Amino acid sequence: MPAYTILFMRKDDPGRRPLTVHVSSGLFWTFIVLAVGLPICGFVASAGFLAPAWLKLNVKNMQQEVENAQQNMGPLQQQNTTLTTQAQKLQQQLQVERETRAGIEAKLTMAETARTEAGSRLTELESELVDLKRSVATYEHLLKPKLSRELLECVNIDIKPAGTAVDYQVNFAKVGKTTELPKSLTVQVRALSGDNAVTLGQSANQGFKTTQALNPATSLVLKGNLSANLPASANRLLDIKVLDGAETVASCWKMF
Repeated sequence: MPAYTILFMRKDDPGRRPLTVHVSSGLFWTFIVLAVGLPICGFVASAGFLAPAWLKLNVKNMQQEVENAQQNMGPLQQQNTTLTTQAQKLQQQLQVERETRAGIEAKLTMAETARTEAGSRLTELESELVDLKRSVATYEHLLKPKLSRELLECVNIDIKPAGTAVDYQVNFAKVGKTTELPKSLTVQVRALSGDNAVTLGQSANQGFKTTQALNPATSLVLKGNLSANLPASANRLLDIKVLDGAETVASCWKMF
């Protein structure tokens, strides 16, 4: 005979006939024992057997992973040492490159400064050159004689200073093809020095001059040597005049 009767009724339909379940006393207590004992048995089985077995397996896996990590650590340490060495070399190279760059920048600054100074100096020299050309033009205008009769002209003047002397060579040419030249002419050569036209003219009193004979029938080339102790820092000029008796028939000059 059943010991327990369980009725299942619906709240939404109270008039419906309930479902009746008859449970014996042994089955009822069996469900109770299972409901209480299964969790306890499951916990005991998990804590006493499954958990230690799983933990041992997990520890074994972790040990294997540690061994693998230790095996892999050797190449990584070697790679780390190599990378550290390369980093030190790169740092040294970077330092050298920085020093080289600093040196190049310093040289560039010096070169730029020198270029600026050279540009300023060039401007000064150009100004001095303009002044010198003006002085030479003034000298030519003031001191070059106006020739009433011009027979020769200088086509080339070669000057080579040699210590306290000046070696020179002057090539003359007739002014015109039909010009008749005297049998003998006198050439007067003077060495002048000064900073302007006035001082160049005044230096004529120093006596640095020589006189040579020129035979037009033989040669129109004049070579010679003139003793002249002229300062190297001043403007130096070689003045050449060709005389027919007392009359000047050619005049030329050249700076050196």
